[in-house]
Parts: sequence; C-alpha cells; structure tokens
Amino acid sequence: MRALVDEVAAQLLFLYPGLRRAALELAADGEVRGENAVRPAENATGGLRTDATLPADIRRGRSRLASAAETQLQNALALLHEDGDVSAAYRMLLRAAEGVHDEGVGRVGAEEILWSLVAACQLSARPGHRESLERYIADSGALFTPSVRTDLRGVLDPAAAPGWLRGQIESLDGRAGPAEIVRIAGVSAFFGNLSDSRHALRSIACTDPVGRFGVPGVQASILLAFEAYQTGQWDEADRLARTTADQCAAEGYQLLRRQAQTVLAVVAAGRGDATTARAIADEIAGWAAPRGLTSLLVGAQYACVLAALAQSDFLGAYQQASRFTPAGDLASAEPFAAWALLDFVEAALRADRREEADVYAHAIRQASLMASSPRMALLSTAAMAMTAPDEEASALFELALAGEDAGRCPFDRARVRLLAGERLRRMRAVGQARVHLAAAHDDFRRLGAPTWAQRAATGLRAVGLVPPGTDLGGQQLLTARELKIARLAAAGLSNKEIGDRLFMSHRTVASHLYRMFPRLGITSRAALGTILQSVEAEGEFTLGP
Repeated sequence: MRALVDEVAAQLLFLYPGLRRAALELAADGEVRGENAVRPAENATGGLRTDATLPADIRRGRSRLASAAETQLQNALALLHEDGDVSAAYRMLLRAAEGVHDEGVGRVGAEEILWSLVAACQLSARPGHRESLERYIADSGALFTPSVRTDLRGVLDPAAAPGWLRGQIESLDGRAGPAEIVRIAGVSAFFGNLSDSRHALRSIACTDPVGRFGVPGVQASILLAFEAYQTGQWDEADRLARTTADQCAAEGYQLLRRQAQTVLAVVAAGRGDATTARAIADEIAGWAAPRGLTSLLVGAQYACVLAALAQSDFLGAYQQASRFTPAGDLASAEPFAAWALLDFVEAALRADRREEADVYAHAIRQASLMASSPRMALLSTAAMAMTAPDEEASALFELALAGEDAGRCPFDRARVRLLAGERLRRMRAVGQARVHLAAAHDDFRRLGAPTWAQRAATGLRAVGLVPPGTDLGGQQLLTARELKIARLAAAGLSNKEIGDRLFMSHRTVASHLYRMFPRLGITSRAALGTILQSVEAEGEFTLGP
C-alpha cells in the first residue's frame, strides 16, 4: 500500500505540476516519503529555501526530525503559502507536531514545527485550531523550555503581556533568526509598535520569495510597508507593498501576495479612494474566505471600514466593523479588535447606535488596552472621550493627545484631533475646536487624505474659519457687507435696525443672513456672536474682507 501511495504522489508531483495541491493533500494522509516528497526546506514562518542557506542549528535540528514529520512540515507550508489551504496545512502540521512529541526528537526541530503551527493558527483564527494547539502545548511535557512557553503565551495573547512584548522588541536587533524577528514584529503590528522593529526588519527584508532570507524576508517587507502606512509615509507604503505583491504573484506565493495587497487596500482607503480600496478588498476576500483565512478576511474588511469612514458613510462603516468586532465582545475579535477601536465607536455613534458604542467603550476600559502601546493609549482614550459626558470629553481628548508618542501614527492622531474638534464645536467650545480642527486639517493635507481634510475644512467653516487651500469656488466666506451685517445681528439689532444703519431694506438684510448661515455652519443668529468672537483673534484663518 505504501508503494502505491508513493507512486501516485510522485506522478502527481512531477508529471502533472498543476495537481500539486492534490499531491500535498495526499501526503497529509499517506505520509509521502523520500524522493517523492516536496523537498524545499522551510522555517517556522514558511520560508521556502534550500538546506544550504539554513543556519547550522536548524540543519542539525532537521537531522533529528523523523522523515515523516519533516515531510509533513514541508508539504504543509508549501500548501499554505502557495494554495492558502490553512485547514489542510494545520492538520498536517499538527500531525507532524504530534509525531515529534511521540518520538522525543531534538528541540530545534520541534520548535520549528511548533511555530509553524502557531502561524497557521493565527492565520485561521478558528477556535477549534486554537483549542487543539493549546492541548498540544499542555501535553508536550518537557519538550519545550520555559522560555519558549513564555514566548508562546506572549505571541498568542499579546494584550495580556505588554511587558513581554516591550522586552522582546527592545532586544530585537540582537536576534539572529529572521523567523523570530518577523514573529515579534508581527505581534507588535497589531498595536502600532512597528517603528521599534524597523531596523531589525530592514536587515532581512526583501521582495523576492527566493531571496537570501526566503519567506521571512518577504514578510519583513510587508511589515515595513505597513509600518510606512502607520507612520504616514503612504507613497513608500504603496511602492513597497505593490513591488512585493507583484513579485509574489510572479513566484506563485499567493498568501504573501494577499498580505501585501492588504496594505495597498488600507492605503487607498486612507486616501479616500474607496473604489480602489474596495476592489482590492473584494479580491482578497474572494480568495481568503473559502480558504478560511480569517486574518486576511479581517484585513480586507477593515479596509472597507476605513473607506466608508473616509466617505462619511457611517452606517456602512458600522455594518462592516460589526462583522469582526462585535460590540462588547473584544475577546472573540482579538487581536483584530485592536485594528478598529476608534472606527467602531465613531461609526456606531454616527449611525445612531449609541448603546453599542457605550458597550464597546466599556469593554475597552475593562480590557486595559491602553497599556499595550502608545497607539492603543491614543485610540482607547479617544474612544472613551467620544462616549463620555460633555464635562469629561474635553479632558479625555487632551489626555489622548498628550502622549509623547502620539505623533508616531500621524493619521490616527489627525483623526483624534478631528473627532475632538467636532465634539468641542457641538459643545460650543469654539476656541478649542478651532485648534483641533486646524491641526487635523493640516495633518490630513500633509498625508494626502483629501476626503478627511475636507471633513476638517467643513468643521472649520462651521466655526467661521477658512482653512488654507480650501476651494470656495472663488467666493469669500463673508463679504465685507455681510460681515457688517453679521456683527450688528450678533449685537442684537433687528433686521430693520440693521437696514437703517446700512441703508438697505430689512428684506435685504434677511436675505444676506439667510445666505451666510449655511456657509458658517449655523442655523440661527444666536450663534453669530460665538463664531465672530472666535475669528476676531489673530491667526492664519480669517473671514473675507
């Protein structure tokens, strides 16, 4: 029977390359061995490369792996990266892991299989995969050292171990293994700490899957592209992600290609290009959903959330965010909940889902996400400010923006400033609103986020200010005559009294007021005084002459 399995697999692999996936799945059940196995050597994150490029300790570890376990490892990672079949890959990896445990082989090889299993579990985000992984770890006895077990807990539950993650990032440059660099940087990506991993990632990054560091090098490039997005270098993020995606497509590495495309979708969404963002997200989702790749699917959904918010489609954003971040249920969405902290609360409030926004903000407080990173502190505190009473909101927004590292994620900071300005304007704190809205407008313009800048400009006009670079169609916000009328109306004069002073009829005065109110973002003359007071102070924003 074994000879028959070997012969069938060999024919599938070498005579019919198009049926590679079928051969790999057959290997999962038939344990294809020797010359009939898929031979590229791989590391814990799926790096396909030749044995000659592997560090000596990994080669020694391989020599202690049973041939069946090694074959299953190789086949599983090839299947995962080329076909994206995470379920079949996970089964093969778990079988390999259990085989290693049964035979008591060396720790180097056992850890390689373990980290591959963890990576597959994170890609699928399925409770069943997590449960079986936990059982395997619990039953592994002394196979894994206390240090490895600590690292496992940190990777699997990073929000619960912020101190561990900080320590790992601080020592990252001293690590020799590309797989470990990518693993730690990947965990930090969820919390906005990627900038601290930049140097280590650059030391191994490449866009070619068959380069010196194999798949870890490509994963490093994707993480660098995401880091460029988070730090506001959107042109660089787009260039690096596009180059990587094209190279992966040429080499047949479909999983890595979709991960790079996720960065492209998020950049497009941030820029307000909803059409491009949704087109890329739909392509990713169409490939990821039938394969059970939850992490990719959530990334695509998040790009759609951001695209909807950029277009002020708050109901659409709420519906998208609710698909992977249920209100009050952060645990079921971890670690993906960290992606959409602010988005869910903003979308829920603007879509008249106040109760859901309150429940979510309460869950944020309970989860203590603020300790995870400066970015989480910024977003978590801002989310709580949005749901807080008026008497608490201003102080919470200031606290959110006061962090010394708030500027490391300029897009997030600009969004918090925009939300603070809009809330303060509704509270009639016009002076404070002016500061935040002006800063948000400047930040969005520098980032190249025109739809967000326009929203900030709308807020500025609502407090009587014209932001620099705003196109008013050749019209001033208020003409000199309108400004005189506005000042007299704010002083309490009636339309007839204003007309007598300015030598015009009361109907003409009423017509001027009617036309200027929408431009100022107000609905009654009672608000004129507050707006005029805010623009009397010196500054770069002025009313028309």
